[in-house]
Amino acid sequence: MYADANYCQRCGHALEQREFEGSPRPTCPGCGFVVFLDPKVAVVVLVETCGRLLFVQRGAEPQIGKWCFPGGYVDRGEEVEAAARREVREETGLEVGITSLIGVYSLPSNPVIVIAYSGAVKCGELTPGTDADDAGWFDLGELPELAFPHNVKIIEDWQAARPAG
Repeated sequence: MYADANYCQRCGHALEQREFEGSPRPTCPGCGFVVFLDPKVAVVVLVETCGRLLFVQRGAEPQIGKWCFPGGYVDRGEEVEAAARREVREETGLEVGITSLIGVYSLPSNPVIVIAYSGAVKCGELTPGTDADDAGWFDLGELPELAFPHNVKIIEDWQAARPAG
């Protein structure tokens, strides 16, 4: 059973696990309502300047102490590009413009979908935000210990999309 869906939101009955369209899903035996759990959407921004990439050191779990792109969750009703700019500002003090979509990333059994953008600094001074222990610029050949497996794939996809030269 899904920990966050125990009772029917329509009639209050305790949910049961039932097969629906090929997958087990929480289902109400009283009214027949089927629960579809929505994923969480997160955004990250790969910011590059002078051949160096911007990373923040995580100040909270998961992966505390490791490094990742500035990013975070999209609020309900928030434009994803606006969320990307907001997260960079909150975590680094920098204002960025979104320059392109790098890709969309997901992993089996993980409820988080990550949308990765590239961005360029418009203004601001690099200062770690309240949920980051540090922030800094790193050469591609000397990256810090990365927090998430999709970080490497994002860098690869970003490099593949860059103009040659």
